[in-house]
Amino acid sequence: RSNLLDALLVIFTGVLITWIIPFIAFATGTEANRGALRTFSVLRSVRLARLVRVFREVPVFHEAWLLIRGLADSSRTLFWTCIMILLVTYAFAILGLAIIVKP
Repeated sequence: RSNLLDALLVIFTGVLITWIIPFIAFATGTEANRGALRTFSVLRSVRLARLVRVFREVPVFHEAWLLIRGLADSSRTLFWTCIMILLVTYAFAILGLAIIVKP
């Protein structure tokens, strides 16, 4: 059952949207509706969710799952750390310009 779902996801989001529909639109001389195709590409995230399930359930990937979970848990701290690094760099860039370029 899950293999059938995987096969349908690959066929629908990979092959059909990427290759077959644009080829048919090109062959008939019509414009493929990009908005509709983009809404179907959301199904690719379902494929990622299935990959996460594999990472969680297979014992070989236990360490990798711990790393991914730790990175996700610390994303808020990493975000504010990047903001602080950006602000400090910006402040020292302004200070450096003020020192180097004296009127």
